[in-house]
Amino acid sequence: MVTDQMEAAMSQYTPTTGTIVDINWQSTNPAEIGCGLMLTLQSQDQGIVNILVDGSTYVFHNTPLNTGDTVTCFYSTLAPVPLIYPPQYQGVAIVHTPAGVYAALDTFTQSFYGRQLVNSDDTLRLNLSNQTQLVLPNGQPFGGVLSGKLLLVIYGATTRSIPAQTTPDEIVVFCGDTV
Repeated sequence: MVTDQMEAAMSQYTPTTGTIVDINWQSTNPAEIGCGLMLTLQSQDQGIVNILVDGSTYVFHNTPLNTGDTVTCFYSTLAPVPLIYPPQYQGVAIVHTPAGVYAALDTFTQSFYGRQLVNSDDTLRLNLSNQTQLVLPNGQPFGGVLSGKLLLVIYGATTRSIPAQTTPDEIVVFCGDTV
């Protein structure tokens, strides 16, 4: 029962941050040749990992991916993963995260402490400001309620408190259940 409660509180999306060391075209279907990429990352937390990137992968600001770039890639904890080395994940969202830039992909809800939004495992609280850009994945402005939505949060510095608090620079709002 405790495990079920812990799993319910965890995010469906897991990040891995690292440097792109290789990019290759990826396809097993001749009709899809040139439609997918395999990124090889030297990640900070898992060593070498491969990330599949296709047309369904959200790339923040549609920024081209290049070897040497530092990125944070999110993948679903619910998606099947082949038991191979290096690990291979289907990328859900990718954000360029040079030094001092961080990203989180999670469902955020209104906290008990006022206007703050808190992620699913209460490790990050958002303090919104008038400078925080709220946009949809297509770049159009978002004007609704953020609580209960899947958010890609781009931010810089956080407090050293538990949970960490930050004022995001930009939030991409996914109005459906998934990216």
